[in-house]
Amino acid sequence: MKEYIGFGIVVFSLIFAISAAFMAWRLKLRLDAANSVIVLEKSRRDERRKTYQDVIAQLEQAMSSVNNGRPELANLFNDLSPKLHLHASEEVNSSFVEVCLLLENWTAMKDDVDKTVSSLQENPDHEVLEQRLSEQKKQALDAYQLFKHKFNKLGAMMRKEMSEAL
Repeated sequence: MKEYIGFGIVVFSLIFAISAAFMAWRLKLRLDAANSVIVLEKSRRDERRKTYQDVIAQLEQAMSSVNNGRPELANLFNDLSPKLHLHASEEVNSSFVEVCLLLENWTAMKDDVDKTVSSLQENPDHEVLEQRLSEQKKQALDAYQLFKHKFNKLGAMMRKEMSEAL
């Protein structure tokens, strides 16, 4: 009978060791899965942050180039739109499109002002041109203010999304 008790203890110990190893293995699998999800979410958040930084930087660069009289808007939308489409929400995407359209509108109005200034320099006594110039300057200023407002709103949306992602 004592032999059976010793044998039972050995079998019980073996079952306990196997079950402990199995539970440790399952726990390790769950931990690895959780870590991979965390790493994936972190990489997505980092990609989104990088994309948002690129958008803001390129829009500010475009704004300064328009202010300096050398607008470089040709590839702005084409470069940034696919990145945003992959990483941003629909709200940010639509706001970005709106900001780009407002930037183009402001640029066109600023070009009109520059053309009128050139015409006025050729004909300084032309009163109609002076009146048109003042109207165009006001419209360009209004377009700039609307663009700047929407640009700031886009930045706020991006910051809000990034803070929610944490």
